[in-house]
Amino acid sequence: MLESLLFFITGIIGTVTIGLMITSYKSNPFFNAYLLFIIIIISFRFLIHGSFELGLQDVLKPDRGPHSVFYLIIVPFFYLYHKNLILQSKTYNLKDLKHLIFIVGLFIINMNGFIRENYMVFYGKATNFILILGFLSFYLVLIYNTLRKNIWFKKDILINNKHFKLVKNWTIYLFSINVLSVLIMLISVYTEINKDVELSGKSLAKISLLFWLFIYFKILITPEILYGLPILNKKILKFGLPDEEAKQISTNKSDNWILEITDTKSEQDYKLQEKIMANIISYTEEIDKLSNEHFIFRNPKASANDLANALGVPTSHIIYLFKYHSRIPFSEYRMNSRIKDSINLMKAGYLKTNTLESLAYETGFASYNPFFSSFKKVTSYSPQDYLKTKNLNFST
Repeated sequence: MLESLLFFITGIIGTVTIGLMITSYKSNPFFNAYLLFIIIIISFRFLIHGSFELGLQDVLKPDRGPHSVFYLIIVPFFYLYHKNLILQSKTYNLKDLKHLIFIVGLFIINMNGFIRENYMVFYGKATNFILILGFLSFYLVLIYNTLRKNIWFKKDILINNKHFKLVKNWTIYLFSINVLSVLIMLISVYTEINKDVELSGKSLAKISLLFWLFIYFKILITPEILYGLPILNKKILKFGLPDEEAKQISTNKSDNWILEITDTKSEQDYKLQEKIMANIISYTEEIDKLSNEHFIFRNPKASANDLANALGVPTSHIIYLFKYHSRIPFSEYRMNSRIKDSINLMKAGYLKTNTLESLAYETGFASYNPFFSSFKKVTSYSPQDYLKTKNLNFST
């Protein structure tokens, strides 16, 4: 009786969690759907197990018979959830259906008498245990590699550090519970094989029930983790920045960038401000790095769109940044970067073997004339006078 009550209460908590998730599902469904389906399946099983006294288990039988194999669908769904949490897509990928092939195949194998001469049926439950072991291990490794490459050991990510840590800690938390749940399930299945009962993985269900309570309460306490890494900033920023972060944004200034939060001039710009407000420092640092270290403006056709593509952000973010947080427009920033690049090449001895016209092409100018005009505008010297002033050699 007590065990049934625990299952039923956990199922109710899961139902409350589902309600919370559905409200956020409408705003950003494609990364949240898999976790939503997982919680629905688990909560349904808990409610059925918890309502034993009502006799519902005899009707639905969620843990007995070949159809119970479909409970394993939560395993690939956990992988797809982690994948979409950090690599969000606007559409579902039909190729993801391949993750259901094993489960459907195992269901067919487990149907009593469906294939009497089948090798796997001959060995029965022990073979099924080996199949389930391989299946669970495969997805644990897949989830681990996905998180390791994209979150756990990734340092060059353009998102507010506090929010990034929130998602990182959530994935570590959830993956740890996944590993423990897999161990509990394997022990349960092994125990059931030795006792010669139908495989259900329910022998140690009370322990896994505790794991799911941890997941439910984690979601209820910090629902912002549902929104995924790229969208997390937008959602959390609706509640405002902490004082120390706002202070950091307003005080850490560079020569060109204006990092204070400014008043926008349109509703569209206001929405953009919400999206990138916490990432302004990261954006400006990465743009300067693209300019000074990766020489993106040596491309004569370099545009704001090229910066956006290099950073992996919408072009509107770059346009907004130069509109509200730069002392100069994009075209002037690009010109200054090219002139700075040319001066560095001069000091490095580029003109000992090359001409000024070659230098103009090298740094992204279409011809010598715009290079000459831009150089004089930025430095107040012509290229030749600058060389003489700095005692730099150049070819004739």
